Amino acid sequence: MDLAVKKIELINWLTRQDEAMVEKIDNLRKSSMESAYHSRMGEKLESKLKRSEADIESGRTHSQEDMETYFESKFNQ
Repeated sequence: MDLAVKKIELINWLTRQDEAMVEKIDNLRKSSMESAYHSRMGEKLESKLKRSEADIESGRTHSQEDMETYFESKFNQ
């Protein structure tokens, strides 16, 4: 069976389902997307989050105004 035909059949089937069933399917979709995202980004994202939290805790942050001033001086020479 062609993929496009399968998709159309699923859409038609979904239109006949009640709200509870659609909610279950949507939750399955969301958890599937989250799982795929974490498997691709998991360790990289986790290490970046930990580094960011450490920067914040140790005061290694800059305000938006500081950043704007820095880039204006850098590119307006």
